Parts: sequence; C-alpha cells; structure tokens
Amino acid sequence: MAQSRWWLYVQAVFWRFLMRIGMFLHDIGPPSPPRPSFTRNVTSDSHGHSVVLHFYCPPDYHQQRRLGHRYPVAVNFHGGGFTLGCATDDSRWVKVILDNVGAVVVSVSYRRAPEHPFPAAVDDGVEGLLYLAAHAAELGLDVSRVALSGFSAGGNLAVTVPLRLRGRISTEVKEHLGRAESTQNLINQVSDLRIVALFSWYPILDFQESRDHRRAMSPMPDKTLPAFFTTLFDEAYLPNLEDRASPYASPVRASDRNLAEALPHDIFLFICEWDMLMKEGQSFVRRLEGLGKRVRAMLIEKAKHAWDKSPNPWRDQDSVDVLYRDACADMKAIFDR
Repeated sequence: MAQSRWWLYVQAVFWRFLMRIGMFLHDIGPPSPPRPSFTRNVTSDSHGHSVVLHFYCPPDYHQQRRLGHRYPVAVNFHGGGFTLGCATDDSRWVKVILDNVGAVVVSVSYRRAPEHPFPAAVDDGVEGLLYLAAHAAELGLDVSRVALSGFSAGGNLAVTVPLRLRGRISTEVKEHLGRAESTQNLINQVSDLRIVALFSWYPILDFQESRDHRRAMSPMPDKTLPAFFTTLFDEAYLPNLEDRASPYASPVRASDRNLAEALPHDIFLFICEWDMLMKEGQSFVRRLEGLGKRVRAMLIEKAKHAWDKSPNPWRDQDSVDVLYRDACADMKAIFDR
C-alpha cells in the first residue's frame, strides 16, 4: 500500500538530516574537498521555478576567461534516491576533475521528491544545460565539450537528461508546447551544445523492475540498500506507477532510436558488485554496445551501492580516488580530441 505524501516528507526530512551529518564526516578527511566558486540561479521560462547551479572552477579560471579562453564542462548530478542529498555531495569527485581535467564542473541542485516528484529532477537537469548553452560566452565555457556525470539517482539523470532534452524538441513535445516558435527557440539554444561523454556511477535504470526481485538476484542480498530506503525513494519520486515506464525515469525503456540519437558515443558505467542494480547495469551496457556506442563498464569488486560516500573519516580515500582519476583520464582524452 502506497504511503501518504505527508509521511514520505517526514521520512525524507529525517534522513536528509542524518545524511548531512554523514556527508560532514565524509568531508573531514584529507585532502579537503573544494567549495563552489560561485552559484547561479536559473529561472525556467516554461515552469517558473528556479534551479541552482554550483560552479567549481580551475584556479586560473577568472584570468583565462577574461582572455577569452573557453573551458570544457563537466555537469554533475548528485545521488540520494531523488529524495536526499545535495549538489555539494560529490565534491571529492569534483576535486579530481579540477586536478586532472582542468574543466569547469557544474553541479545541479535539482528539486527533490516527495515535494517535487518526477519529472522535476530530470526537467531541472535540462534547464541547467539550456542555461549553460545560452550563457556559454559570458561564463567562459565551451559547450561543444560537455560531459555528464552522476551518482546513483544522479547516474540515472546523466542518462535521462539527454533523453529528455531530445524529447523537448521532438514532434510530440512541439504539440505539448503549443507554439512552433517555442520549439525553434529551443533548437537555437542547443545548436552549439554537444554532450560528448557520460560517466554514470551505480545508476538506477529501471523503476519497473521489482526491488524485491533485484535484491534477491544480488550476489549479496544482505549488502543491498534496505527496503525502507528503496520504498521511500520509489514512492517519493514516482508515485504514479505509469510514470515508472517512462524512458525519462527508466532509460532501459527508451527505444533503440532514442538511445542512439540522444546519448553520446562514449559512455562509462561504474557498477558495484554487491549492488542490487548490478544486473540492469550490465544489461544496459550490452544494449548500448549493440547500438554502436563505445561503452566502458567498470565492475567495482566487493563494493556496496554508494561505496565511495562512506561517512568514515578514516576510510581509504585513495582506493576511491584511483577510480576517479582513471575516469578523469578518459574524460580529459575525450575533451582533448
């Protein structure tokens, strides 16, 4: 039986508080993660709400921007089941990008459920990309070199946001917008935008698959996320069961054509061995390979979901950073082409 929205909100507030404590402990250990260089509030013309973008910039950003230099962009989406977490949670991943890639990192503070269920988060991701494309010159960004990254729910958004963006300029969405000129303006906005790579860490890809079934199919069911979390996440973000079949929530449900046209050629998926999401990730990799995508799948052995977000300040951060650096080497190689 579905829980009331009020009760879902109470649970979300409680776990958000505990997660903030956990992330505080996560950030204590050296080296200190960076803080945002500045933020921008993006107001959507079509929806009227604001999306906050957190910008992390290389040390010479302001000087080089004044000289006309354009930086590649890594757009990141945080995790937390679309319900918890905040845009600064992946600051250690951001630090490795800044140190090894030299790109500007933009972390999207998308609206969270249950206050804002699907498709709020994915729409906010699209609005963030549109803002970067429209303000690339003043921000010193080269939006022909954009990589998307994300963790867990954010890993889902790294895949679904390009699908949603493509959907916004499709024939069906033209009819929804009601004005042909609106669609033409949208096309003009994204004319210079090119997503060249995805880096998706332990993403959820299929909301129609039973959590109980996935948990049972895991090699270590007792190490998967507990049911009280997954139930909260699913009911908060997708209270309408029909929405769970949408490709903008469950990208495995997208058509081959949409995946081929909306997603970039280079896709990197990082899958945890003890995660209930492992098998759907592996299946998605095979499907993308069949569509001609260049997919690199990394299975992180003996790792639980969100293994890199441990609140233990004495954890072995180097074992995480070595994978971060490996991913950043690929990101830099793609940006430098």
